[in-house]
Amino acid sequence: MSKTFRVGVVGCGGIANGKHLPSLAAIENVEIVYFCDIIRERAEKACEKYGAQGAKVTENYMDVVNSDVDVIHVCTPNRSHCKISCAAMEAGKHVLCEKPMAINAAEARKMYETSVKTGVTLSI
Repeated sequence: MSKTFRVGVVGCGGIANGKHLPSLAAIENVEIVYFCDIIRERAEKACEKYGAQGAKVTENYMDVVNSDVDVIHVCTPNRSHCKISCAAMEAGKHVLCEKPMAINAAEARKMYETSVKTGVTLSI
């Protein structure tokens, strides 16, 4: 029996709805259980369309970080990639972060080093 991965998505705008969410929804052993966006209506709309039964909506990415998800997709503007991705990895979550990875080399390095330190997967 395959493991079912519980996924949270932070940022429910164009890239999430155009690429991440439809792709995740097509994978048999994935449940999209948390939707986060600073514009709550975007998260609610994505949840209605792609959410597993009982999926949650929030405007605060730390709710997703502190939840029981296995993987967090970071689909926000790149200026917030480092902060969100590092918080998620520090909480033991695997991260798939949209490109560009970060706004500068120092933030990219911090993301990489956090992945190494925590032992979780960081994919860009």
